[in-house]
This record gives sequence, C-alpha cells and structure tokens, in this order.
Amino acid sequence: MSGQGKFEQLVVASQEIAASTAQLVVASRVKANRDSKNMSALSQASKGVTQATGGVVATAKACGQMIEENGNVHALFHNVCACVCTLVYVDVRKN
Repeated sequence: MSGQGKFEQLVVASQEIAASTAQLVVASRVKANRDSKNMSALSQASKGVTQATGGVVATAKACGQMIEENGNVHALFHNVCACVCTLVYVDVRKN
C-alpha cells in the first residue's frame, strides 16, 4: 500500500500541472491579440501538456492498480518498467 501513495501523488501533481497550464492559456487569451502566432503556439503547447499529463495519470493509475491487486512491488517492477518503456517509445514515435 505504501507504493500506492506515490502513484496518487504523481496523479495529483500531473493534474495540477494540467490545470495550471490551462489557467495560463486562459489568462494569456485575455491579453493576447486574437491573431497572435504566439497565442497559437501556446495553445498547441497546452494541448501537448494535456496529452502528456493524461498519459502520466493513466499510467500511474494502472501501475497503482497492479500493485494493489498483486501486493508485491518487487514482482511487478518488471511489468511497470515495460509499461513505462512502451509509453516512452510511443511518445517518441509521435514526435
């Protein structure tokens, strides 16, 4: 159960990053020119942050659930590493 707390902290931190980024975009829209290239770039970057944090949240929840179901962190280490490596590979392939 001690491992579960770390994953929950990761989920909360990721959600805070996504919320802060969204808040930055909204505040920037108020001041930016409607046709601003910088605003467009910021919006695109914000979408990337949202996707990335969504992936982190999904992975953390899945890993936390695996640990909760099996109760043995060490036995699951290999599976978690494979999961993370897959996510990194998919992210690299997208970019």
